[in-house]
Amino acid sequence: MSNVRVSASIGVLLLVGVGAIQQVNKPPPVTHDLAGRDNCLMCHTAGAMEPVPDVPASHADRPNDTCMWCHAADADIQTADPPAIAHDMAGRDNCLMCHTPGAMEPVPDVPASHEGRGIEYCSMCHKPAG
Repeated sequence: MSNVRVSASIGVLLLVGVGAIQQVNKPPPVTHDLAGRDNCLMCHTAGAMEPVPDVPASHADRPNDTCMWCHAADADIQTADPPAIAHDMAGRDNCLMCHTPGAMEPVPDVPASHEGRGIEYCSMCHKPAG
């Protein structure tokens, strides 16, 4: 009986620990009002305004209209953990070749919330499994 309790306790700690690690890796959500502020790069540009945080170097060449994909409080990446890429990427650099509505069974379709996102953005959230 005590082994069951110890195993259950370890399982709970691992789940809590994994959740905490994933939460830390999520991008920070916007904390200010967006009314009249639809151009994020007006303020979030290197050296534009203090103490407004600059856009990180990893965001180079990302257009302004992609900011809310990750930084909106209700963005997919804020409310859930993106599924990992479960297959090898060699020769599979065009995600939409297979991940398109009705393209291949049992390949999952791209969700409706991803409409308008090109293949260059897939790996921003989806990383190869382990």
